[in-house]
Amino acid sequence: MTETSVAADPRGDGEWPGVAAELRSQPFPWWMVLVTGLSGMALGAAVLFWPDVSLRVMAALTGVWLLVAGLARIIGAFLPGAGSIAGHVLSGVVGVVVLIAGLICLRDLVVRLTILALFFAITWILTGITEVAVGLHRTGGTRVALIVLGVVSLLAGVVFLVVPDLSLATLVLLTGISSLVVGLAEVVLAFYLRRVAGRV
Repeated sequence: MTETSVAADPRGDGEWPGVAAELRSQPFPWWMVLVTGLSGMALGAAVLFWPDVSLRVMAALTGVWLLVAGLARIIGAFLPGAGSIAGHVLSGVVGVVVLIAGLICLRDLVVRLTILALFFAITWILTGITEVAVGLHRTGGTRVALIVLGVVSLLAGVVFLVVPDLSLATLVLLTGISSLVVGLAEVVLAFYLRRVAGRV
């Protein structure tokens, strides 16, 4: 078997066609997806297991989550060797927006419920749009995974926009569930990308 055929089908059974080319075109490194997923799951678990969380604590937790997610995207956007220029730029722009939202939360812990809900909506919607847009230009399993994750993120963002007159209890519940669901999906995608990298 030639080197070219090994790259096209590393296991020789047709299950991973074009894995090498797919990996070289990845829009962001797997560890970045893992960091954002774990931080989202940590936020979701924290607010769900802390039902009487105050608005100030909620703002602080949200700020830390947005800060970590934003920094991970910005760092990933500057790393060479993965994805197109458009993918780097898109990841960087979303990272900057998310980072600014996190800094606002941490700077002003007396954030109103509507502002916190808006931050969540913007974060999920921008993340979803990015992942769907990038997924449409990928192939194979990565395409499906990114589009599914993007749709889940978009739906989470829309929920925060369409639910009127959020109470703190409602915000905590929505935050916990959406962060756990989207975070878990990102962790699964991260390990998929890592497995693909190990097969090249």
